Amino acid sequence: TVPDWVDWQQIDQGRLLFLQHVPMAIVSFVLGTLLQVYAPPGSAKVLIHTGRLRQDVLRRLYETATMVNAVLSPQGMRVGGKGYQAVLQVRLLHARVRFHVLNSGRWPVDTLGQPINQLQMALTALGFSLQIVDGLRRLGVPVSEEQAQAYQHLWRYANWLQGVDADLQCDSLAAEATLYQQLAPLLLQPDENSRILSHSMHQHLGGQAPFFLPSSGLQAISRYLLDTQLADAYQLPRHAGWQAALRVLHGLNRITGWRLVLPGLGRLEAQLGAAFFERLIAWGLASQPVDYGFKSAN
Repeated sequence: TVPDWVDWQQIDQGRLLFLQHVPMAIVSFVLGTLLQVYAPPGSAKVLIHTGRLRQDVLRRLYETATMVNAVLSPQGMRVGGKGYQAVLQVRLLHARVRFHVLNSGRWPVDTLGQPINQLQMALTALGFSLQIVDGLRRLGVPVSEEQAQAYQHLWRYANWLQGVDADLQCDSLAAEATLYQQLAPLLLQPDENSRILSHSMHQHLGGQAPFFLPSSGLQAISRYLLDTQLADAYQLPRHAGWQAALRVLHGLNRITGWRLVLPGLGRLEAQLGAAFFERLIAWGLASQPVDYGFKSAN
C-alpha cells in the first residue's frame, strides 16, 4: 500500500532535478555521496567482504546507476514501475547479504553491530537526497527550495520502500540535515577498509567515463565535496590547481544554471539528461543486464 503522504506531483517534479543536471549530479553522487556511504566501518567491512567494490568497481557503480535511473524514470515509482521494482530488488539483495554475512561466522557483531543496519541505511538514504542537493549546491548549481523539497520527497518514498525505519525517515530537507548531524559523529569514522574502497574507486575511475579525469582530479573533487574533517580522515590529498579549477566550475554553474527558468527549457534539459544517463549506463554495463543476485568473493 502506498503511504498517504506520497504526492505524485512532487515525485514527478523531484526526478527532474537530477535529470536537468545529470553531469553534476553524477559528480555529486559518485565522488561525494559514495564516500559518505563507505565511511561507517560496518558498511565498509560489508563491501570489502562481498569483494565487488575491489574487483569490479566500474560494474558495481553502473549497477547502482541503473537503480537510480529506474527511480527517476517517468511513473517509475508507481506500484510495479521500474523504480519500484528496482528498489525492492535492492532491498531483497540487502537481506541476502545480511544473511550471508551473519552466517559466515566472521562478522564481529559485538563491535560493528548488525550488517546493513538501520543507522547505516538511514545514512545511505540521506546520501541519495540531502547529500545530492548539497553536492549540487557546492558545485554552484542553483537549486531552489521547491526543487530540493520535491527531490527529497521522491527519495523519501524510495527509502520507505527500501525499509528504512519510520523513526529515521524525514519529511523535509531541514529534518534530514538535523538527522545527518546526529548520525555523523556515530557513523562517519572512516577506517582502513573505507580508505581502501575510496582509493579503489578513484583509481579505477581515473581516465574513464564519465569523468575522463586523472585520479588526482577525482580525489580533489571528493575533497571539495566533503567536509574537511571527513576528507582528512580519508587522507585525500590537497591539490591547489584542481581546487582553483573547481572554483571556476562553481562560478560557471552559477552563471549558467538560471537558464532553466526559461519556459519549457527545464523539461527539455531533463529529457536530454535522461537520454544521456540511459546511454551512459548502457555503455557502462556493456549490454550485460544487472543481476541483483548476491555473489560473495569470500
